[in-house]
Amino acid sequence: MPPPILLLKTESTPSDPYATLLASHGYDPIFVPVLHHTAVNGDAVKEYILDGAVTGTTTMNNDDNTKDGDETQRKSKKKFAAIIITSQRAVESLGSILQELNSTHPSLVSSFLATATIYVVGPATRNSLLSLGFPPSHVIGEDSGNGAVLADFIMNHYVENGYDGDLLFLTGETHSTILPTRVPERLKEIIGREVEVEEVVVYKTGVMESFEDDLKSCLDRLSQSQSRSDGELQPTWLIFFSPTGTDAALRVLSSFSPTHSQTKKYKCCSIGPTTRDFMFQKFGRKADAMAKIPSPEGVLEAIRGG
Repeated sequence: MPPPILLLKTESTPSDPYATLLASHGYDPIFVPVLHHTAVNGDAVKEYILDGAVTGTTTMNNDDNTKDGDETQRKSKKKFAAIIITSQRAVESLGSILQELNSTHPSLVSSFLATATIYVVGPATRNSLLSLGFPPSHVIGEDSGNGAVLADFIMNHYVENGYDGDLLFLTGETHSTILPTRVPERLKEIIGREVEVEEVVVYKTGVMESFEDDLKSCLDRLSQSQSRSDGELQPTWLIFFSPTGTDAALRVLSSFSPTHSQTKKYKCCSIGPTTRDFMFQKFGRKADAMAKIPSPEGVLEAIRGG
């Protein structure tokens, strides 16, 4: 029987890259949906796009190019040199905004897609942005793997390309503070001026009401199946994709008695350092492995080494 791996996430459609890769290496991927997401603050991002704040069309002094009261010539008081996106859900929120705008401002959306620079932390986020129509050369940083490395990448790229303007960080409610703190601090040291990382929360996340019961049922089924198997059993991996999901899942595992046999049957792998640190700080549980890159390949490498 292929060893099961519990992926604490919703399975992507039409195919999920985690399921495809893990199954091809002899594992049995099992999805346990954890979170539901609600898009928020779409109007704020929409206004920035309408104002030309992130398409490279805005200059610091554009009063001469704008007629009073002419909405077709509207210009933003803000200027963003680039966008930062570190999650699939933020990409989905941006995609919904662009789809809505495309029905009324197709040329503006085309300009935004063609000119905006976007920093990403991993290949999955990059591929999702490419599917929206952003050119590959404008979606960069995918080899970073975590916020600290991405922060260094952003600083170097910003300086090397002579960028001018702030950075727009499209994010969820729960995220690391590394990017909005380290990037401005280091850029001020290097170029001697203030660069703000403006955070706009574009989705809110909550735990599905049924998740804990679903996970308990899944663990019970696996336990019963394994008890009927012959030979030595290998621990089952649980893959954690966010702090919120980690919180709920560890509550389920901790509900077992410390002497319960199930507590010794499972290993925990985090998708990155933010989730790993949350796991330890909130529950005192050290992750058995961490993906160096938040991708299917990163998870496979982590569990093989753990």
